[in-house]
Amino acid sequence: MFGIKIKITVLVALFLFSNIFSQDTAKTSELFDLSIAELMDISVVTSAKWEQNIFETSSKVTVISEKEIKERGYHDLMDVFQSLPFFQIQSQQGHWTKGGLVNFQGLRSGDSGNNKILILIDGLEINDEGGEGIFLGLNSIPLNSVKQIEIVNGPNSTLYGRDAFGAMINIITIKESKSYAGYSSGTFNSQRIYGGVSHKFEEDIFGSINYFNYRSDEQDPTKISLAYKLREVFPDHPYTEQFYRASDNKYLGLKFNYKDFSLHYNLFDIDVAETYGSNPNLYVVEYSTRLAFVNQQFALHYSSNYNNLLNLEAEFQWKKNEFDPRTANLYTGDLNRSDSLFAYGGRKYYYFKTESYAYKIQNIAEISDKIKNVSGIELEDIRGIPVISEGKGGEPISTETQRNKFEHYFKNWGVFSEFNYTAFENLIMSFGGRIDHHSLHEPTFMPRVAFIYNRGNHLLRFTFSTGYIAPSVTQSFFESITTFSWIKPNTNLKAEKNSSHQFDWSYVSKEININAGMFFNILEDAIVESVTTGDSAFVNVGGTNYRVPILMSRNVSSGRRYGFSLSASKTLFDRLTASANYSLILGEDKVLNKEIHVNKNHVSNHKIHLGLQYTRGMISCYTELFWLSRKSIKSNHTTGKYAILSDSEGYINFDPVFLANANLRVNNILDGFSIYVRVKNIFDNEYYGQTINAQWGAPVVLQDMRRIDLGFDYEF
Repeated sequence: MFGIKIKITVLVALFLFSNIFSQDTAKTSELFDLSIAELMDISVVTSAKWEQNIFETSSKVTVISEKEIKERGYHDLMDVFQSLPFFQIQSQQGHWTKGGLVNFQGLRSGDSGNNKILILIDGLEINDEGGEGIFLGLNSIPLNSVKQIEIVNGPNSTLYGRDAFGAMINIITIKESKSYAGYSSGTFNSQRIYGGVSHKFEEDIFGSINYFNYRSDEQDPTKISLAYKLREVFPDHPYTEQFYRASDNKYLGLKFNYKDFSLHYNLFDIDVAETYGSNPNLYVVEYSTRLAFVNQQFALHYSSNYNNLLNLEAEFQWKKNEFDPRTANLYTGDLNRSDSLFAYGGRKYYYFKTESYAYKIQNIAEISDKIKNVSGIELEDIRGIPVISEGKGGEPISTETQRNKFEHYFKNWGVFSEFNYTAFENLIMSFGGRIDHHSLHEPTFMPRVAFIYNRGNHLLRFTFSTGYIAPSVTQSFFESITTFSWIKPNTNLKAEKNSSHQFDWSYVSKEININAGMFFNILEDAIVESVTTGDSAFVNVGGTNYRVPILMSRNVSSGRRYGFSLSASKTLFDRLTASANYSLILGEDKVLNKEIHVNKNHVSNHKIHLGLQYTRGMISCYTELFWLSRKSIKSNHTTGKYAILSDSEGYINFDPVFLANANLRVNNILDGFSIYVRVKNIFDNEYYGQTINAQWGAPVVLQDMRRIDLGFDYEF
C-alpha cells in the first residue's frame, strides 16, 4: 500500500513539474523585459532590521502573506513550516503541546526545546532569555491577525545575538483597521476561538487587541500507539484527573501606537498534559508530564526619523517565563514500589523561571545613495532559575524561599554594525559584525558578509553568516541527585556556534518563480547534557548507599550540515496555481569522537512538498502532499519492553512518511462571513516520531492521525 502511495506522489510531482516547465515559452519570454525589482515589489524588515525589497536582503527571505494563510488553511506555525524546504516538524507529545520539535537544515533541537530558531512577533523576540528555547506551544501563536510571516534562512546573530542560530521567523501583524472573530471545532474534541480588533484612529494613532484559545483532548491511540500497547501500569485516581487535558493554550496580544511611541504586550497561558501521544483522560503511560506555565512580554518602543543620518530606535523590554507549581512528572512505573527507592517514585514536581530586562538602541543611517548602515547596542539583565525538581514524591516548588536558593543572575551586552553598499547598479554588498559579552561565558564575535547580484529576472545571492547559542541557565546550573546519577552545575561552557555558507539563485516572472539553494554549515562546541565525567559519588537513599556516576553538560559535539533545495511555483491556468519543492539534507555529528550521520540522528535526508491552489469566485481550495524519507535514532532501551522497537544495531527506525492535507474555504457567503473545512493526514497514515530525549519514557511518539476541523470567521 505504501509503495502505491509513493508511486502516486512521484506521478503527481512529474505532472506538476512538466506543467511548470512546458507552458508557452514565447509567452514567458516576453517577461524578460521586466526587472526583478518590478516583479518583486515585496518589502521585508527582518533580515537587516530596516525596510528593504526582498531581493536586496543579505539572507534569503521567504514571505507568507495573509492571503496565503487563509487560502491554505494554516492554523499555526507548524502548518507553515511543513510546506517549506529544509523544515522537518514532529509532534512532541500529542498535537504540538510544548511546541513540537522544529528541525531546520538538520539542526535538531536538544533537551532545551526549540533552541535552534528565533521567533519574533513584530520584531520582539519571544524566545526565553534564559536560553531554554521556545517554551510555549507553537500552536499558541495565532495567525489570524497576521499581515505576513518572514522566514529568514540561515543564522543572523550578527544583528540579533544569541538564539538567531539557524533561522528566524518574524510574525508581522496588521497595522490597519480590521475587526474579526472566528471559531472552529474538530477531531479529538479540539476547538479554536479567536477574535481581534485593530483600529487606526488617526494617521499616527493605532491600537489593537487579539485573543486566541486552542483546546483539545487530542488523539486516543489505544488501538494504535506502541507506547500504549507496551504499557504496564494503569494508574488509578487521582492521577488520571491530574493529567487531564492535552492542550489548553491561550494568547492575548495588545498593541498601541502613538506618534513615535508604541506599547506591546504578549501573554501566553499554557496548560498541557504531555503523555507521549496518549489521551490523559483515559490513561497515563509510563512517563507523563503536566506542564502549566505563563509567558509574558512587555515592550516600550520609540522610533523617529530625524534626517538621513539619524533614524533612531530605542526599546525597553521586560519578559518573564515561569512554570506553574502544578508542573510535574508522573512515573507510573514507580507507583507501586515498596522498597527503599519508593521515595523516588510517583510524582516529581518541576519549576523554572527567567525574568529579564533588556535595553536596546539602534540607528539606521543613509550615508549616501549607495551606503546604508545599521548600528546598535543591547544590554540584558537576566535572573534565571534552572529547570529544577523536588524529588519524586516531593512537594510543589511554590514559595519564595524555595525559589531564591536556586536563582542566578547574569548579564549580556552586545554591540553590532552592518553596512549595505550598492557597488554597481546590479550588485549589492553587505558586511557587518557583532560582539557579545556574557557575564558567565567567553565573548563571541559574529560576522556576516553577503553579495547580491541581479540581472533581468535573475537573482544570485551568497551569504556567509554566523549564529550562536549561549549555554542555558539549566545547562549551567542544573543540579540533581538521584539514585541514577549526580548532575553537577557547570559554568565553564562555551557558546554553540554555526558558521553558515548559503547560496541561492532565483528566477522570477509574473507567471513562474524558481529558486535553487545550497548551504554548508559548520557546527562547533555543541552542548550535550548529562555527559559522564568518569567520576562517581555515593548517594544515600532509605539508609542504603548507592555509588552513582557524576554527569555534567559539556561541549563535546561538532559537525557539519550541507544540502540543496529546488522550489518552483507557477500559474497553470487562470485559477490554478501549482507549487513544488524538494530539499536534501546531509552531514554528520561527531559526539565524543563518534561520528553519526544525520539520518541516524533523527533527520530525514529527503523531503518533497507539492501544493495546488484553486480559486474561483467565492471558493478557494488548497491541497498539499509531502513525503519525508526514512530516519533513525540510537536507543538506550536495549533491555526491557521497549527493546523490541530497536534493530540489531540498537537503532529505532522511523519509516518514510507520506501525508496529504486539504483546505476548502468559501469566502464572503454573507458580507464578511466565510466558512472552511480543513483535513490533515487525509489517508489516516500511522507514523511515529521520537521524544526530545529517547532515554526517558516512551521512545516513540504517535504523530497526528486524521484531523478534521470545520470553522467560520467573520470580518466586520
